[in-house]
Amino acid sequence: MENLSNQFNNLLTQYQDTYQDFVNTISSSNNNTLTSVDNSAFVSGNNINTIQNSSVSNCMSSCSSTQSCSGATFDNNQNTCTLSSGNGNIINSQNQTAIVKQALYYSNQLQQINNELTNVNNSMMNLANSSSNSFQQTQQTSQEKAQILQQNYNTLEQERREIEVMIREYETLNSAYENGNINLTSNYYRYIMYVLIVIFLIFLLLRFGLTSEQRGGGNNKFSQFSPFIFGLLGFIIVLNAILKN
Repeated sequence: MENLSNQFNNLLTQYQDTYQDFVNTISSSNNNTLTSVDNSAFVSGNNINTIQNSSVSNCMSSCSSTQSCSGATFDNNQNTCTLSSGNGNIINSQNQTAIVKQALYYSNQLQQINNELTNVNNSMMNLANSSSNSFQQTQQTSQEKAQILQQNYNTLEQERREIEVMIREYETLNSAYENGNINLTSNYYRYIMYVLIVIFLIFLLLRFGLTSEQRGGGNNKFSQFSPFIFGLLGFIIVLNAILKN
């Protein structure tokens, strides 16, 4: 029981430190920092590119410079780098290196430590229950220890659920951030198009407004083109309003 208790305390200290690192990472402004995990692979639903003759550092740089990349897997045998997008998980895989965001790495570590704490806690509970006949004189102490173990188990289960909620919130914020960048790029090119159209219209106004001469009927080139120009301006205003909606 003493060995199990020491193992539980050591795991609990490691769990608390990792939990603090996880909270600091997801609350940081630079929460997209990548890290490597040996003998592991990043598995997601969509592979976007495979790079031959690569290395771990080059694979990490390629993922950082690719906007849609959420993680990668480097194969140490074939020296290939597979870039992936979307949400994914870290799995055990020999001779491979997972390249993932630090938040995902710490959340994976928390889940592993949480499972180890639960297993040790269950072993302590089973040992306490099996030894109840040998501790009849200290039954009250055994019951208190059992209650403490049960409380620890309930706390671990509650923190497991909280971690899962924080991971889902982080993934939602990260997806919203990536979608925001895509929308910003789309709006940028749309506004560039509008600027070019306005420059063209100003050119037409200057060309036909300044060079036209008064004719006998009072008509000139500007008056002939002005309905077309104002009609085109109205069309662009209406189109812009539809696109914004």
